[in-house]
Parts: sequence; C-alpha cells; structure tokens
Amino acid sequence: MLKCTLSKFTKKMTESTWNLPNKLIEEPSLKVYNSLSRSKVEFIPTNGRTVTWYNCGPTVYDSSHMGHARNYLTQDIIRRILRDYFSYDVKFVMNITDVDDKIILKARHSHLLEKYKQDNPTPNEKVENDLLLSFQAFVEKVIPLFNNIPSIDALEHKQAAELIVSHAQNNLQAWSEKDPKAGMYVQTLRDGLEALSSQSIDKAQDILCPYLDKQFGESVRDPAIFRSLAAYWEGEFFKDMSALNVEKPDTLTRVSEYVPEIITFVEKIISNGFAYSSSDGSVYFDTKAFDGAKSKNGFEHSYAKLQPWSKGIKELIEEGEGSLSSGTGKKNSSDFALWKTSKPGEPSWTSPWGEGRPGWHIECSVMASEVLGHNIDIHSGGVDLKFPHHDNEIAQSEACHDCPEWINYFLHTGHLHIEGQKMSKSLKNFITIEEALRRFSARQLRLAFMLQLWNTPMDFKESAMTEVKNYESMLANFFTNVKAIKRDVNENVLEWDGKHHYDNLEKDLDGKLTNAKANVRAALCDSFNTPAALQVIADLVGNANVYVSQQRSANRVINVDILESIAKYTTKMLSIFGVIPANQLLEIGWSDSDNASGGDKEETIMPYVKVLSGFRDKVRQISIDKPENALTEILKLCDKIRDEECVDLGIALDDQTNGKNALVKLVNPDQLKAVKEEKEKQIALKAARSKLAKEQAEAKRIEKLKKGSVKPEEMFKNSTEFSQFDDQGIPTHDKDGQELAKKRRKNLIKEFESQTKLYKEYLDAGSPVF
Repeated sequence: MLKCTLSKFTKKMTESTWNLPNKLIEEPSLKVYNSLSRSKVEFIPTNGRTVTWYNCGPTVYDSSHMGHARNYLTQDIIRRILRDYFSYDVKFVMNITDVDDKIILKARHSHLLEKYKQDNPTPNEKVENDLLLSFQAFVEKVIPLFNNIPSIDALEHKQAAELIVSHAQNNLQAWSEKDPKAGMYVQTLRDGLEALSSQSIDKAQDILCPYLDKQFGESVRDPAIFRSLAAYWEGEFFKDMSALNVEKPDTLTRVSEYVPEIITFVEKIISNGFAYSSSDGSVYFDTKAFDGAKSKNGFEHSYAKLQPWSKGIKELIEEGEGSLSSGTGKKNSSDFALWKTSKPGEPSWTSPWGEGRPGWHIECSVMASEVLGHNIDIHSGGVDLKFPHHDNEIAQSEACHDCPEWINYFLHTGHLHIEGQKMSKSLKNFITIEEALRRFSARQLRLAFMLQLWNTPMDFKESAMTEVKNYESMLANFFTNVKAIKRDVNENVLEWDGKHHYDNLEKDLDGKLTNAKANVRAALCDSFNTPAALQVIADLVGNANVYVSQQRSANRVINVDILESIAKYTTKMLSIFGVIPANQLLEIGWSDSDNASGGDKEETIMPYVKVLSGFRDKVRQISIDKPENALTEILKLCDKIRDEECVDLGIALDDQTNGKNALVKLVNPDQLKAVKEEKEKQIALKAARSKLAKEQAEAKRIEKLKKGSVKPEEMFKNSTEFSQFDDQGIPTHDKDGQELAKKRRKNLIKEFESQTKLYKEYLDAGSPVF
C-alpha cells in the first residue's frame, strides 16, 4: 500500500504543470523606407545581427552647410537607433571624396590667387587691366543667360561695367526665372564692379580666379596643392561633425588611397563587357549594353533602379560627370566616366589607359566593396544623389560583381529648405554649420531634425526652432523638478508614514510609462519615425507633470520612484538619439558642462561657499546689533539670497508651505537670469506706470487747485457775457441787459456751487501760489 502511494506521489512530482504563455501582443518588426522599392519594407540583415552600412561622405573643398548637417546628423541618429536601441552590430563606413573636379578647380584657383597677390602686393596698372579683362570674361560667360545685355565691345571704360551691372540688377527677377543662380551672378558682377574701383584682389576673386585659371591652370602640377586643400576641408568637416555630436565612422576611406583598387575594378567591368575605353584614354560605362543584359547567373541587369525616369535627362548626366569632363568618345549620351584622362593641371595616376584619375561614381563602388564586400545591407546619402550618382554606383557594382542586388536597402535623407526656399548663396540664405551653431546648440539642431521625418523635405525656419526650444525647455524643467523632488525625499527619508503611496494615480502613471515604451518602439520600428517617438516622450512627461501638480494641490506624497523611472527612461532615449552627448550625460537629464564630473573642486565650490558665508555674516551681525526690525531684515536677506545670489549660481529655491524646506533646483544660470530680468522688467514697468499715474494725478490736482484759486463771487465778473449780477456774484442778465433764462441761471448756480467747493479746497491747501 505504501509503495503504491509513493509511486503515485513520485510520478506527480515529475509531471510538468507549466504551459507555454500565449503572446497577447505581437512585437512590431523594424520596417524601413527603402528607395529601391519606394516603400516601407521589413529590415532583414543578411548576416544575423551584423549590419553593413556604407554612407556617401563629403566632397571636401568648402565649408559644410546646413544641407550637410541635415544629411549627416540624420544618418547619425538612425545609426545610433540601429546600434543602441535595436542592438545591431553596425559596421559603418564613410568615404571622403578628395579627388574631384570641384576640388581640382578650387585648389588651382586658391593657388593661383595667392601667387597673384604675392606678385602684386600693391595696386598697379597690371592689376587694373587684369580686373577689367576678368570682368569682361565673366560677362561673356553669362551672356547666354542674360538677354539684351549691353554691348561689351567698349569695355575698356568702367562706365561700361557700371552700365552692365545696372542692367543686370534691373532684370534680375526675369533672369532668376531662367536660372536660380542669376542672383549669385549679379552679386559677382557687383563685387567685380567694386573691385574695379578699389583694385581689391580679394573682392574680385570670383571673377579673377576663372580668368587666371584659364591662363595658368595647366601649370599647376604639384599633387600637394590638391591634397592640401582636401586635407584642410576634411579637417574642417570633422570639426563641424564633432560640434554636432556626430560620431566618426568605424572605417574612413579616401579616394586617393584606393586608386589601385579602382583600376582593378574598372578592368573587371571591361572584361565583363560593360565598359569601353575611348581614344583619349578615358573609360566609360556602357549603359545600353548593361540595361537589360542577361547575366551569367540567369538574371537580367537593370539600369537606374532608383530613379528610372531620370536616365535620359541630359542636365543630370552632365552634372554627374563634372565641369572638367569633355565627354568625347562616348558611345551613348547616358554613358558615364569610370576613368578620366587627366589634362595638364589635374592630378593623375598611371593606368592601363594612360595617365588619368577616377570618375566620381566608381570611387564609392570600389571603396564600399573593398571594405564591406559584394553585398551590402545599407547605403545612404542625400536624396539629390539618387540619380545619377547612386544609380551609377549600383550599375557599375552589379556589372563588376555580376550580382542582382549590390545594395539591399537604400536610405535617402530629404531636402533641406530655409524659410521655404532652396538654400543657395544667390538667395543669401546659405548657412554654414559654424554659423548655425552660433545661433543654436547642437542639441537644438538634432531635435529640429528629429522632429521631422528623416526621408521627407524639411523647412528650417525660425518658427520651427521656437518649437524646438520649447521642447528642450520642457525636458530640462522636467529633469530639474524630478531631481529636486528626489533630493527632497532623500533629505527627509526619516519622515516615513508607513504607506506605500502606490494608489490609482500612481498605477495609472506607471501604466502610461509602460505604454510609452511600447509606443516609442512602434514609432522607431515604423522606419525610424522620430517625430512620433518624441511626441510619445512629450506626452509621458506631460502626464508626469500633471501627476506632480495633482499631488501637490491635494497635499499628498509624491511617488518619486515612478517619476525617477520616467526621467531615467527619457534620459536613456535622448542619449540613444544622441541628444545628450556622453560627456554631458547624467543619471537624469544632462549637464550644461562638457565634463559633469571633472573640474577643480575649489573653483567649483567656492562661489557657493562665499554666498553661504556672506549670508551667515549678515545674519550674525543683525543678531549682535539686535535692531527693532531684526526679523524683517533677516527675511530680506533670505529673499535676496533666493532672488539674486542663487540665480547667478544656477540655483532655484521654491518656497513651500507648512514649514517644509524649500525645493532646491539646479537650473541653467542663463535661464534663471532671463526669468529674473523679465521679473525686474515687469517690476520696472509697473513702477513706471505707477509713477506716471502719480504724476498725472498730481498734475490733475494742481490744475484743480489753480482753478479753485478764483473766489466764487468773482468767477463771472470778468466775463463779457453778462451785465448784471446778484449779491453772490451770480449773473442775472446777459450783455444786452436781457434777463437770463431759468435753465441758464440754474446752470450758472451749479457752476458757482462747484467753484465754492474748489475754493474751499484751495484755502484748505494753504492757498498755494502758482
């Protein structure tokens, strides 16, 4: 019997009663907007959690502008989300284009201009003649755009130049409709005219440099001239990126360092039958041979996958080839250069086709393939690069690797406009990153880009930046309040009332935190929808603020644990987005210093100690002197330390009722000073209004006394309206001897009585003399 019972008991102990849980809510999968499909599609890396990503870097020849900021900041945000939120192992590669037509021209221009200035340190006849000729050359350049421009045959005289500039300015609006650069051309003409008068070489550089380049450009042969310009602007670019808190790539590639690999890549495309060399030593990609060609593996090649409707647009094709390209030797107008023969005055490398240099499009294909392989998860860049640059990249890479899909996901950031207009120097709305950072912080610029969908056009305008500042202020105030409440609770930890303080309001707020986390994930899974994610965070912070307000109004204890959880989650997300740099990251919120934990201790603490010591000294002296108004004086000191001295230190003290300690907040001093200044401004305004009212009242009183200085019985005597008066001096007859009407007489009696009162007030005031 016992054996049977033990057997059943042992069997029951070994049986599992656990059931697999039912998933009530499906977790969203990450979808991204893919330019190749022109839709949102599920993101599936080819190698587990590893993501390979190639990003088109800058062509380094000038200052980085807000268009660059929009592009690289946006890609930095997405990169951080993939790596730090979705936990992918991201291999991020970016190139530097340091071999390009724009770099060649800018380097030659800079070199020739500097040499010209050294040869002509002071104004002279040669400079005057060169400026006139360069002005004439520029006018000849813009004649095709500007109709009915005055004749330049007699351009030996400055009067002719003045006439041309005047004509250009008068026709600017009409010309701008034909060419958006018309405004820039007219400004160049203005500068040229001014240079003609002043013989300023610097002022004339936009017209003088092309003139010098045409004469002497072929003589510039030192490779260091081209490399030094690119190296300088590469350094400036990364300074701007650092200032924006944009992370450096995991791998940085430069075109000049990959020329041997580019030559091998081009040879492979030729051997596959999709490129040909021309008689001048250039190599072109054969778009007609490639488009629709059957591959060795059975699939069919396709040209211009991203923007097929653009593959016949001549202007876009020519722009992609560069201003120094001749285009001679092409079989088809849509063909593009893989290798360009170098002319005198251009950098060159030895190749099977002669001395030359890489074409623009081939550079990215080679560097990306060399570092990341023949199939890459993500390629990114600005939307303006879709065609021809990225479409040509795809074609030549798939032609070389004989693959159906070189890139799996193409991410293109949207255009940036300034106050509704395309950014350009001609519209005088060209903003460099350095200029933008003088007006706005890196945090504000990042938030501005995050409040827009990354792949849609963005309008950078003042009203939008006001919204950004409000959002930033909302976050800063929330973090400050939570830290103050937490500090207050920690300082009063012994005041325990034995209750858990996790009631309906707390449960509701805790539930909102859980929902917010899910909604943020859903937003980021929806092709990195940062505007929606930031709105979720704003709503969560708003709910937390409402909870605090409700608790204070009802004099109930605030559950600081839930507030701290919300603040820490918000901080974590802002850190992931790069809104809070690592050197400013705190447990809750951010520090306004670049090093929250560093710095000299004495230098940091001394200003606070001096305020405390000064307050103690004054209270001590009042206690020693024991004046009658001692308590009032001490309260004045308390107000002064709160309203003035603490403000400069970035400390806000909120007085509380029921004998509670003041709520202490650490706030940006500039923010407190602004509040203080506004308060002082309102006090001054109120005082000014009060003073004006007093002055007006005094003036009215004096006017009244002046009027009252006349005796009632004499007030009508000097009037020519009346001829007879009663015993009190009140008129009875008009000037013609006619008796006054009863109504008129009644009104005069009222005036007499009123004057009697005024005269009494005058006498009571001591009969002042005016």
